[in-house]
Amino acid sequence: MVVGIDVGGTFTDLVLHDRSAGGLSIVKVPSDRARPDRAVLAALDACGAAPDRLALVVHGTTVATNALLERRIARAAFVTTEGFRDVLELGRTTRLVPRTLYQPYFRRPRPLIDRRDRHETAERTGPDGVAEIPPSQPALEALANRLADDGVEAVAIGFLNSFRNPANEALARDVFARRFEHVTVSTEILNEIREFERFSVCAMNACLMPLMARYARALGAEIARRSSRTAFFTVGSHGGLLSAEAMARLPARTLLSGPAAGVAASMHLASALGLDDLIAFDVGGTSSDVALISRGAFPLKRETIFEGLIIKLPQLDIHTVGAGGGSIASIDAGGELHVGPRSAGAAPGPAAYGLGGRDATLTDANVALGRLGADAAGDRALKLHADLAEDAIRTLGDAAGVAPAQAAEAVVKVAVARMASAVREISAMRGHDARAFPLLAYGGAGPLHAALVAESVGVSTVIVPPTPGAFSALGTLCSALTKDAAETRLGPLDAAAREAALAAAARLSRRLTEEFQAERLDASAARFEHQLDLRYQGQSHELTVAVDLAQPVEALAETFETAFEREYGRRDSARGVELVNLRVIARLPMTPPSFPPVQDGRGRAAGRRDLFIDGAWRAAARWRREDLVQDAPVAGPAIVEELSSTTYVPPGWTCRVGRLGELRLDRT
Repeated sequence: MVVGIDVGGTFTDLVLHDRSAGGLSIVKVPSDRARPDRAVLAALDACGAAPDRLALVVHGTTVATNALLERRIARAAFVTTEGFRDVLELGRTTRLVPRTLYQPYFRRPRPLIDRRDRHETAERTGPDGVAEIPPSQPALEALANRLADDGVEAVAIGFLNSFRNPANEALARDVFARRFEHVTVSTEILNEIREFERFSVCAMNACLMPLMARYARALGAEIARRSSRTAFFTVGSHGGLLSAEAMARLPARTLLSGPAAGVAASMHLASALGLDDLIAFDVGGTSSDVALISRGAFPLKRETIFEGLIIKLPQLDIHTVGAGGGSIASIDAGGELHVGPRSAGAAPGPAAYGLGGRDATLTDANVALGRLGADAAGDRALKLHADLAEDAIRTLGDAAGVAPAQAAEAVVKVAVARMASAVREISAMRGHDARAFPLLAYGGAGPLHAALVAESVGVSTVIVPPTPGAFSALGTLCSALTKDAAETRLGPLDAAAREAALAAAARLSRRLTEEFQAERLDASAARFEHQLDLRYQGQSHELTVAVDLAQPVEALAETFETAFEREYGRRDSARGVELVNLRVIARLPMTPPSFPPVQDGRGRAAGRRDLFIDGAWRAAARWRREDLVQDAPVAGPAIVEELSSTTYVPPGWTCRVGRLGELRLDRT
């Protein structure tokens, strides 16, 4: 048996897959924001499987994300080349926080490491990689002793031009490792040109190391205590899996762990359905995460701006907005309605949960509109209280001077507008026509809003996977064990550069293979992908493209120019192409769960319910998902309820069950 776990802001979902029998079972427990490992263990206890029967536990986590958001990080010191102490503060000298360009009183977020904890040492490596001045070992030892006595928990080391030659960083690492358990070296995190990006992610990793090391090792040790036969992995931001030790050593690679699992599940389902293109649309308790999958490839990007911080690491291209089931609706001083980004979370949660929440949320609005009923909760143990939801919505409506039903519909419309903006951001704003992509909706609240979002952006097909509320948990079992390495190879893209890239790729591939073997993994089945960061000569920033290095230079250049034209709408073929970085990605595939055979239901609706739609109450069929019959159409308005989610079929849409048990909603 294998277990996949998704730790969300509101619920922790578990999927138990019996590889021999082929069955899937689901468990949902409330998340514990203060101690997320407790929710993971509670879900394992609730699944009912004997620990010694679990061969694998994989989980996606938001621990690092929440720690950065709330600045619950360790005190770390940054040691750098003399004269470069303030690189972390100077950054790119631009505003990296969205929607702040015209704010006259804008203040940049503080660096993760204060200036008093940033220290210089006399060392220098030239741009050609020659180590001109080695750091003084006695000076480093004295600094290490002083920092340890001052209460510093972790150390980040970033030297100028170390991407050309990391020898000085390695020497400093060895010195500080004698006094500190948590030491991060910039070239081990990001071995690329540009010191600010390299220093930034190095500092971030160091600040997260103590927290994530304790979390990963404690959880891994408890799982191992229960059964020494159980392997434990975590989904990384790049969509692959990390071992517990890799998670402890490279916590910055887990910042998009949770959403990445959903994308992995989306690709697995798309492959099973024969789809190359789709938009993954995940709505949980606190946010909506959207990703565009084109030509069956992982939507990877190389840089993310997170709360004004640069994260230049391989990660999935996921756009997030703060609109989820627990998002709080409010009216500002000017009378404008807002939904999110504040969330009621799991405790106290929406008012409808009956756990003490009083603020109106998106969930409460759907209850007031009839789209969520008392028997349609995400967890059978959780009863929805319609009277409490209506009271919260009535309070909101009174503040706006409108009736409760109109207030609830306005809340849904505002939330849908925010979700639709995320879909446009990853489609139209990236040169893709959203109308050509089906929308794959999952998460506890995704199917409830998917058809409305699809209407807003012009999409005519919505797919709802089996067990949509636990789809991200399923995705943890669809990910491959993944490692990557990069090397800067700055120069014109010519035949000599291609040959050098081939030799470097072979060297990096051997290194990644050795890392797999060091973690006692069989690397014989590893698949290697090569990528190049390319740009036109004279440009400052590059574009990452997947390539076959066996191809001639002309074909490599054409691959780049095609990608550049798709991204920016033009070519500049008169200029030469320049190579910046070589990347190698190694993946060890896992065997993903297969979808169970479709079982036809009785073909009769469970009843009817009145829904408030476009300003009026209308009768709608209420179906249980298990009662649907394959290919038999259900016309909207209707709702389809199941353990983990509710699907809303608006007027003008029909719903059918597909061959894998997925729901297909088509706009008529």
